[in-house]
Amino acid sequence: MLVGDIPRKNSKLFPQKTAVIEADVTINFSHLNQRINRLANAIIGLGIEKGDRIAVLSHNCHQYVEFYFAAAKAGTPIVPLNYRSNDKEISYILNDSEAKMLIFNAAYDSLVEQIKDKTENLKHLISFNGIIKGASDYEEVLSKASDIEPKVSLDEDDIAVLGYTGGTTGLPKGVMTTHKNIIASCYNTALERLISPETIFLNVPPMFHAGDANSMFAYSFVGATNVILDSFSPEGVLQNIEKHKVTSVLLVPSMVLFILQYPDVRKFDTKTLNTIYYGTAPMPLKPLRQAMDIFGCGFSQTYGTTETFVPISILKPKDHILDGDENMIKRMKSAGREVVGVQVKIVDKNNIELGINQIGEIIVKGDNVMKGYWKKPQLTQKVIKAGWYYTGDMGMIDDLGYIYIVDRKKDMIISGGENIYPKEVENVLYGHPAVVEASVIGVPDDIWGEVVKAFIIKKPNTDINENELIEYCAKHLARYKKPKSIDFVEQFPRSTAGKILKRELKKPFWTNKERKV
Repeated sequence: MLVGDIPRKNSKLFPQKTAVIEADVTINFSHLNQRINRLANAIIGLGIEKGDRIAVLSHNCHQYVEFYFAAAKAGTPIVPLNYRSNDKEISYILNDSEAKMLIFNAAYDSLVEQIKDKTENLKHLISFNGIIKGASDYEEVLSKASDIEPKVSLDEDDIAVLGYTGGTTGLPKGVMTTHKNIIASCYNTALERLISPETIFLNVPPMFHAGDANSMFAYSFVGATNVILDSFSPEGVLQNIEKHKVTSVLLVPSMVLFILQYPDVRKFDTKTLNTIYYGTAPMPLKPLRQAMDIFGCGFSQTYGTTETFVPISILKPKDHILDGDENMIKRMKSAGREVVGVQVKIVDKNNIELGINQIGEIIVKGDNVMKGYWKKPQLTQKVIKAGWYYTGDMGMIDDLGYIYIVDRKKDMIISGGENIYPKEVENVLYGHPAVVEASVIGVPDDIWGEVVKAFIIKKPNTDINENELIEYCAKHLARYKKPKSIDFVEQFPRSTAGKILKRELKKPFWTNKERKV
């Protein structure tokens, strides 16, 4: 099965069923497939050949759904661009991917003006919601193209999505995600989430991110309805859940925290919600308990990567137990168990598989694992060995297969020869009543090599100082693990997926240092 088969099949099985809702726009599966075909044929008609890359710069919208599927049908891998990036970052990706076309929302016309002459291969600009000089109008392009199925010979190992991920260091890397990878992830996600055609899913995180893209594909895969929110706001999420009777939604923990702080959170009718999925990080237990009380639905955590088109493991609603047996509560700190189509192992630095509760690198195998990094064969060989993808995450697996992520391999702090995992320190900090969010890094030290430093967002109107919080940690950790210093901050630098960017926290301390550890 190929990605383009999803809308084609839905147009036959559910022609009049609602496929996509965005604001006041509602599109059924029959009309959606026609629009997808028109865009695919327009791409082909402009001389874009199979294998050529096309880029997209937009916030969430119904056109984004069309982009993903049209590119797949045309055989032209889509390059989803982060609209929060600057002109240099986007220019780099356009040049590295050698994209020949850019489809964009006119809201970013000034950004496009800055980059269009800095790219070597860009030949076509297509704009929607307004046009700029030198760009074609999206709807006009569609109106002139045929709505028949494109005649392109495709294979499941062809690249469908070339998504760029920055990691924690270096220039962005293009992740080659094939049709086979996406379909495998659709099966994994649909089976684990028990998605049915009656499901109504709210897309909130940016669609250029693999997390929401995977969800959009998976819900489309079974003929469910995708509701599109153009950008996050607590009110927007709650209004859409109420208006469209949403049954499931994907959020990142910071989004849940913002929703909980929204004064009118309880005034909206959210009874149709079955499950709130969250990812990128575990949820602190206190806000999780509050959210479960307010929404009265199941919560489920997903762990994954761009390189696996996200799902590696899922902590299901039945595992979200906040009171009762100690072992069951402990599993709330896990990332759940491997999804149906994925194998997970923990290995040491010599690639030897480790036993229960032993910490090592998490490696995964499955049809969802990427083809490799774009134009980086040596890097690909470093992370994919004998079909296993080496995630760079440190973790362990318990006797029932629950995966515990200890930390990123590269984030580990070595102080005086002792290994310290930041997440262990962060978990202790989260236990203090004055702490809202915490992030721990290693900073250089002349004696110990590295020492622990914490950044804290504290609750308003709380009186806690650095020394008190350090001593609190000393009561719950070995003393060498406690922070040597703590900075109180108003907010954290974050990625578009909501992750705290530790590299930005580290940067001031490691600048001009020959070694970063």
